[in-house]
Amino acid sequence: MARHGNAPTDADFAAEKYIGAVRDVSFDVMPGEILIIMGLSGSGKSTLIRAITRLNDPTAGEILLDGKDLLKATPAELIELRRHKMGMVFQHFGLLPHRTVLSNVAFPLEVRGASREDRETRAREMIRLVGLEGREGYFPRELSGGQQQRVGIARSLAVGPDIWFLDEPFSALDPLIRREMQDEFLRLQSVLKKTIVFIT
Repeated sequence: MARHGNAPTDADFAAEKYIGAVRDVSFDVMPGEILIIMGLSGSGKSTLIRAITRLNDPTAGEILLDGKDLLKATPAELIELRRHKMGMVFQHFGLLPHRTVLSNVAFPLEVRGASREDRETRAREMIRLVGLEGREGYFPRELSGGQQQRVGIARSLAVGPDIWFLDEPFSALDPLIRREMQDEFLRLQSVLKKTIVFIT
């Protein structure tokens, strides 16, 4: 992202009673690279990742993906990008409580329109990848926090995203499980070699 032309000034923010959450941010992430964004609570890290993915709209600048400005993308183009190029792991898992592990992992493929056979095959591959084989029929309430986060990771990888966004994915876990999940993340990256933006 880069700030350019017609950016709101401090006076504009004050007049509208807005608070500038993220300002003057500019960086490049190359294919296969891991970018880690660190900061204190409330410093705008999650706001930044939500702006990059266009879950929140920035007030100025540009977000370039493969040379195309995402701020100029239509809603339909954004949906396609999120379905095919982006995967996201949220801080608080974001699992659907009424769906099993298999159904949660297959959900983005269902939204994409994949056949039941294809989405279940892919979901089983991702479940195996994150070490939850044998728990396909469990519901989120039957899993530990670390297992729930593994389901979230598997779900985000099911669509085979080019870019993997992780928004403080381990912050809700206890220290021992957090360490285990950090090791798991490094193992997955050694296998998958994704482009990653990691908030912590």
